[in-house]
Amino acid sequence: MAAPSSADPPPALWNPIAAARWSLLFSPAFGAYLHACNADTLGRAEEAKAHRIWFYVALVFLGLDMLGALMPVIPDNFFLMGSLVLLFAWYVSLGRKQIRYVKDTWQDRYQRKSWTTPLLIGVAGWVAFSLIDSILAFHALSMLNVS
Repeated sequence: MAAPSSADPPPALWNPIAAARWSLLFSPAFGAYLHACNADTLGRAEEAKAHRIWFYVALVFLGLDMLGALMPVIPDNFFLMGSLVLLFAWYVSLGRKQIRYVKDTWQDRYQRKSWTTPLLIGVAGWVAFSLIDSILAFHALSMLNVS
């Protein structure tokens, strides 16, 4: 894709640095999804596709994390460490490329999309994940205590 000219209207994007940082709290799926949306806006279809693959990988990992509550033999920090590794891998392989592209191409001249909806969805997802994970853990414990 050709570099935008000064006559091109600035795109409306979520700050890619902030999206990556929020991923520390909400999971790599959060940042990968927002980066995919940004890539779509920027007309970078292959990049958007790659971010969506990371998004789905992160969702599968979250599902495995919830199922891990049913398997008490898995160490408590296994999924925490796995999530950090996944976040690091996404960021190094793809996330920082968008950060550089936006910085090099648009600097601070792009329109900023509101964070209200993504953060509300992130909080709702975090609450839902925590509740489901707790229910599954309680169920696993009750199954272990049955004699």
